[in-house]
Amino acid sequence: MVWTEEDIEKVRKFINIKNKGHYVETHELTSVYNRVLEKHVNNTSCGSCLRQRVEELERALRKYEADKAKKEAEEIKAQEASEQEEVDNTPQVAKEADTGQINEEETKEENNDGTEGKSPATTKKGKKAKPKTA
Repeated sequence: MVWTEEDIEKVRKFINIKNKGHYVETHELTSVYNRVLEKHVNNTSCGSCLRQRVEELERALRKYEADKAKKEAEEIKAQEASEQEEVDNTPQVAKEADTGQINEEETKEENNDGTEGKSPATTKKGKKAKPKTA
């Protein structure tokens, strides 16, 4: 199916005319019907046939608009996922600089005596540690 903005406007006009109980202009309807639905039907003056064509175009338009909305939603979702992936792939140092947080595991050092701390020469309270004698 190939839809143009002009076709969409015409089909909406046909739907309004049909809903009011009036007849649609047969040549214009058949032209849009054949082009959009890729069919090759002749003009007709049969009222129920014209109504059926309008209803078929209406269903096709609803499907087209639903598919278009779904595609746009998928594109937005893919774009958001791509942006999130970029954030996830940012180097750790840059992330830490942005947040001001550093992982505790990265700051721990192991002292010569097997204990962990910032420096082997300080205690938790920042006082100098007494060297252990054997």
